[in-house]
Parts: sequence; structure tokens; C-alpha cells
Amino acid sequence: MSTRRNIPLFDLTVAREAITEVTASLRSGWLSTGPQVARFEREIAGRLNAKHAVAVNSATAGLAVALKAIGVCPGKEVITSPFTFVATIEAILYCGGTPVPADIEPETLTLDPRSVAQVITSRTAAVVPVDIAGHPCDYTGLRAICAKRKISIIADSAHAFGAMYRGQPIPHWTDAAVYSFYATKNLTCGEGGMIVSDRKSYMDRVRYLSRHGMTTNAFQRQQQGGWEYDVVDLGFKANMSDIHAAIGLGQLRQFDSDQAKRRQLVIRYYQNLESLGDRLELPFERPRCRSAWHLFIIKLNPDRLRISRDRFIKLMAANGIECGVHYRPVFDFSYYRSLQRWKKRCPNVVAAARQVVTLPLYAKLTLRQVDTICERVTRIFRKYSR
Repeated sequence: MSTRRNIPLFDLTVAREAITEVTASLRSGWLSTGPQVARFEREIAGRLNAKHAVAVNSATAGLAVALKAIGVCPGKEVITSPFTFVATIEAILYCGGTPVPADIEPETLTLDPRSVAQVITSRTAAVVPVDIAGHPCDYTGLRAICAKRKISIIADSAHAFGAMYRGQPIPHWTDAAVYSFYATKNLTCGEGGMIVSDRKSYMDRVRYLSRHGMTTNAFQRQQQGGWEYDVVDLGFKANMSDIHAAIGLGQLRQFDSDQAKRRQLVIRYYQNLESLGDRLELPFERPRCRSAWHLFIIKLNPDRLRISRDRFIKLMAANGIECGVHYRPVFDFSYYRSLQRWKKRCPNVVAAARQVVTLPLYAKLTLRQVDTICERVTRIFRKYSR
């Protein structure tokens, strides 16, 4: 049977407003960090009920900046999940910090506060929970552990723009949250991210660290009519351009309708697949949480199926459906093989890594396409059930 991809894992819809905003930026003559970035920062902060937001060129850079700003450096440890995109670990290493693994909750795939408590030491500078697939971590549990030890929480919320925990956006529960606006995210700038926090002095440091440690940027100097600036720290080239901010501003106009569509698609998935509960586990949304539904991750039950997870993905591809895996644990990659010892600490990560499959989920997807996906999942399960 020939492989075809009638329904891709991801397909982007670019808003008309984004094209309009980008065109205006191109005509303005200002393409790097300028008025569009400042406007985008204000709009994101307003949506998240936060006091401060700093736009960056990627969530990876944003996480590194956020960690350096709270004092992560050589000799300091940062607790996080190995069940994440490699960027989470890279950001810690860029600052010279030592990543320390903690296990995940099997239901939500997010960081388990009980596991975090077991690995805290006197060298722990921060905890980086990962809001996997858009589902918020257990911030009540994490705060209870970190507050009494004065350990910062810097959320890797790359998947979670639009998510809510106990009625509040994620920055409300953390020292800072870092969002991604990469091409595949629910809100996209093509490339980019945002660091969001209520702490002014901290965010002042974040802002200058994101622009090489400089006290002002070129647009600010132009507006002030002077050239002077100082460099007060070793920073990063992490600033967002006005072109990328313009895309984000345009995409914001359709964000709410896109999110409503994602929830409709998720409901349809549940309706179609709940009868297969003994062979797969559907995503779990914790009470008083609102997932951003960036990804729809199912877990296959290997005890009830005669095929592996990877074989299932190949069969889906042969039936015209592209699936993904989020994630292969960081310690399984060649560069990070020295972290193989992490496996013993993280049995839930190891188990999930063998079971997870990401099904297509994006605003352009139709309910009929979800029905098709589910029909093909069901057909494969019927053929290969134990």
C-alpha cells in the first residue's frame, strides 16, 4: 500500500489581518524591534492579565533569558521534565545550569510535584514545569513546594497560550511564563515567543538581557533623539522583529475563534474514540484547568494491541493520516546519552514515550476529517487487537 498524507499532522491558516499588518510594517521602513513589537507586547500582557511582557525571537531564547534573569549560572540546578522538546534542556545549559529530571504525572504528562520535591537540593535555583500539549501543570502543588524554599518557577508554556489554571492564566501562578509563537503553535508569529511576568524589576532585567545586555534598543534611541547606550550584562540576541510581531498581531484577531474550533474538534475526537478506552487512553483535562489544546495526544495500550506504537503510526500514514510523537525523551537523543541515568528516576516518562501518539489538531481541520481519522484508528485497532 503506498504512503499518502491526505490529512497532515499540521496545517496553518494565515489570517488576512496578518498579511495586512505585515504589509504595513514593510511600508513603514522599520523592520526590526520597534512599534509593532511594543504593541504586540501590550496586547499579549492584556490578554493574560499580566503587568509585563517581553517579546523574543523564540521561546528557546526566551527561556534562556528568563532563567539567566533569575540567577541560573554554573553551579545552579534547574528541575524540569525530560518529557519535553529538547529546547527546554538547551535553555538551562545555555545559562551554565545543571538540568535535574523529575517524573511526570501519567494522566496529564506534566511535571509531578511529588517527584520535584524528591530532587530539590541547596543548589536548586528554579523549577521549569512544561505545560505539555497545552495542559497546565499542577501549579498549586509546585508553589507549595517552591515557595517555602524560595525557588523560582519559570513555566515552559510554549504549548499553552490560552490555557487557564483555576481561572487564571499561567503567569499568575509563576515567577514567569514563556510562550512560543512558532509556526505550528495556536498563536503564531512564524518564529517568536514571549516572556510574561508581574515582576517589574525582574522583567527590566529580562528586557535588557534579550538585547545583548544593552540599556536601550535602536528604536528607543531614535525616538529619544540620541545615540548613547550602555551594556550592563552579558546578554543574548533574542529580540523579536516588527515583521514577526505584525504576524502575531494579525493572528490574534482570529485566535479566539480558532480556540473555539479546537475545542469542537477535541469533543468530536472524544465522541468517536471513547469506545476504544481499553486500547487507548484519551487526553486528560484536570478539573479547574482549561487546556489550550495545542496537541491531541493519545496513549496506546500495548497490552491490548498486537502492534507497536511506531507500527501504528506507519499504518495511519499508509491510510492517509500523518501522526506524530510528542515527545521522545531528551535522554534518548545521541547528544544527551550521558543523561541515560535519568531513566531510573522517571518511570512514567519511559512508559509514556513508548505509548504516545499525536493525532492531527488545528483550526483548519474539519469535523469530517476528524471522523475520518477516528474511523481509521478504529479500523486498525479492530484488526490488531489482542
